Amino acid sequence: MMSIKRNVIFVLISTVGTFAYGQSDIFLTQQWFSRINMNPAATGNSNNVDIFLFNRQQWTGFENAPKTSILNAHSYFNGIQSGLGLSLMFDKLGVSHQTVDAMLSYAYHIDLTDNMLLSLGLSGGLYNSYWDPKKNRLNEDDDPEVSSTEKSSRTTADFDAGLELNTYGFTFGASVTHLINPGPEDAYTGKPGREFYVYTRYRRAIDRDFDIAPGIMYRNSNYLSFFDLNVTGWYQKKYWACLSFRPNNAFAVMLGVEFGMFRVGYAYDRSVGVTSSLAANTHEIMLSVRIQKPQKGRKTTRFLE
Repeated sequence: MMSIKRNVIFVLISTVGTFAYGQSDIFLTQQWFSRINMNPAATGNSNNVDIFLFNRQQWTGFENAPKTSILNAHSYFNGIQSGLGLSLMFDKLGVSHQTVDAMLSYAYHIDLTDNMLLSLGLSGGLYNSYWDPKKNRLNEDDDPEVSSTEKSSRTTADFDAGLELNTYGFTFGASVTHLINPGPEDAYTGKPGREFYVYTRYRRAIDRDFDIAPGIMYRNSNYLSFFDLNVTGWYQKKYWACLSFRPNNAFAVMLGVEFGMFRVGYAYDRSVGVTSSLAANTHEIMLSVRIQKPQKGRKTTRFLE
């Protein structure tokens, strides 16, 4: 009975992993802190050098569960009115499939007014998809045709584009990832399908110590749509806590602290829906370093961090 249950769970996780294969983009719970991997227009939203490392462990406790690591690094350069950045993603989807996405990002910043900034971004790089079907076997008696299928590795060009509007307390952004790729018909060929993002957030000071920021993010992947509804509170701009809800997907809680040039954040996701009783727990850690640069020119309106 236990073996049957494990096999059912394995098939379910593999099916979800295959769905993610076509879906391609990971949805980070702490995505608001660094967005350049989903919207290159966010590149250079700080005058300093910002380096972010995210590690996401999905469905903790289940063998070969999905794991994702993302490194984002970027800064603004006043002399060229632009942000430059780098994003690297490694995604392990189940036992047999993994992807690597390496992107360079660029954003041109336009001052619409003294307090309003529009940035237009483009990123380009390489996307590699690796598939080893021999690892996707429950036992040695599986179908020999599947067992004999060769490994495959495919590397393709990848491009993202987006825009972001910032003013004091307000951010709006929209982007398209995997810009040159077609839709659902390419989901199982090693190329990721095109995805669309729209998000907005408003941050307001309650008093000298407390800030609050409600936000909403919409994502469309092929024929599927997702929403992320969240609210974040800051204390003395150094400590934060957040509640997030993705309908039919997950509830999440985030906690974080900033000390000197370092920031540490933790997020816990609890799945809802069909997989909630089988593989419900997801943990995500964010590590960030901010390297101060000499401040030249006007004060920045890039404040949403």
